[in-house]
Amino acid sequence: MRRKAYLVTAIIALVVIMVSFPAEASEKTRLTWTSGGTGGGWFVMAAGMAKIIEEKAPHIQITVIPGGGTTNQPIVGTKKAELGWALPPFLVAARKGTDPYTEKFEDLMVIGGSFSDNYLHVLAAEDTGVTTMRGMMEYSKPIRVGTGKVGVSGEFTFRKMIEDYFRTNYDEIKKKGGKIFQTGYTEIATNLKDRHIDFACLNIAPPAAIVQEAALGRKLRILPWPKDLMSLMQKNYGFGIGIIKKEMYPDTLKEDVPTATMGTVIMVHKSVEPKVVYEITKIVCEIKDRLPSIHKSMEVFDPATAWKDMAGPLHPGAAQYYKEKGYMK
Repeated sequence: MRRKAYLVTAIIALVVIMVSFPAEASEKTRLTWTSGGTGGGWFVMAAGMAKIIEEKAPHIQITVIPGGGTTNQPIVGTKKAELGWALPPFLVAARKGTDPYTEKFEDLMVIGGSFSDNYLHVLAAEDTGVTTMRGMMEYSKPIRVGTGKVGVSGEFTFRKMIEDYFRTNYDEIKKKGGKIFQTGYTEIATNLKDRHIDFACLNIAPPAAIVQEAALGRKLRILPWPKDLMSLMQKNYGFGIGIIKKEMYPDTLKEDVPTATMGTVIMVHKSVEPKVVYEITKIVCEIKDRLPSIHKSMEVFDPATAWKDMAGPLHPGAAQYYKEKGYMK
């Protein structure tokens, strides 16, 4: 009996010790998320989501860095960042190693998509009198246009648009005295207001704060895309076709504007542990109602369909969550 009493006492003592000194907290997982230009919608969305993820899972810490629609793929593909925003046309091209890439990035996988839709905003200062895309390219003065930094999706779009549709290029524009300003979104807004440029091309989710900010200092128009240009970009590069609703910019738009679109996908390097990707996927899907408070464009996100029709393979950790919820078989 005495021996049993000692055994019981020892067990109780062990339990007390375990309660008093809980297991060491989960080891920190540090990740980097490449987003968009500083001040742009992608940067804001990634920063807001990273904050919520850390709030829900303190052991997952995410640093958000600037990036771009065409540059994010190589950054994640070479593990300079583990996470990144992606646009379907460029994710497909990166995995295949086709234009604008010269090598394959086959380690790119996907967490989910349709977190927001990006719309091409081709802006013209109202004082130019330009109301159409062709009018911009045939402007009576040498055109001065902000395209975003080399590698961002707006710059890629503008370059391909003028090459494939208008049959010209940056060199020809410069020969005629024009200027191409390849700066960040914040600088584009400032340059529009200060009249250093008259036009801009941004691929961003509406309503975009940068567009609203630029319009405060100078009246702007968002130019409609002609149908044949949209069809060409859809055929050549996989762009979508959409409409910027006038309600998005009540002080700028008097009517809806047709334009090209791209969806937003979270890509991830395949080396990230499935349990980490599972946690991130779970958190993001289960705080769906909070996403529009980060950026209004994120109200389109639907966890039930986030796994469908992806431009790359789903990461096993993400697939596990969607299957557990019954979203995918």
